[in-house]
Amino acid sequence: MERRFFDVFRRPASRTRPLAESAGVAAEPEGGTPADPTKTAASDGAPDSGRRRTIHAVVSGRVQGVGFRWSCMEEGERLGLVGEVRNLDDGDVEVLAQGPADDVARLIAWLYHGPRWANVASVHVTDMKPGSLRHRAFIMGN
Repeated sequence: MERRFFDVFRRPASRTRPLAESAGVAAEPEGGTPADPTKTAASDGAPDSGRRRTIHAVVSGRVQGVGFRWSCMEEGERLGLVGEVRNLDDGDVEVLAQGPADDVARLIAWLYHGPRWANVASVHVTDMKPGSLRHRAFIMGN
C-alpha cells in the first residue's frame, strides 16, 4: 500500500484511547464505582501517554480574512488540544497549542496548509516548556 505524507501523523487504531484517558482523567469502570483518582493516563503504562508538548507557531502568508483562526480553533478542538489562535498586526497568525505530542504534531502539519482559502507561505514553530499554557480550551483571540 502506498504511503502518503500525512500517514506518518496518523495514530494506529490499536493505540487510540478514550478522550477521558487522553486528557489525563481516569475513566470510570463499568461497574459504576469511580476509578482510582490517583491513577491517570500518565501512569497507565501505555507508551507515550505522558508525552505532552507545548508550541508557539507563527503562520505567514494569506492567513487573515480567510477563516484561518476559526478553522485552526476547530482543528485544535477536534484534536483535543488547548491553546489560542490570534491575528498579529503584521498579517501573520500566532498559534499557542498544548496537548499530547502526537496531536500537536498533527496540528502543526495542518498549519502548513490551513483552510481551503488560505495560502500559507511559512510556518515557524518554537517548542515551549510542556505545561506552560493554562488554557482550558482552544480559543480564538482578537
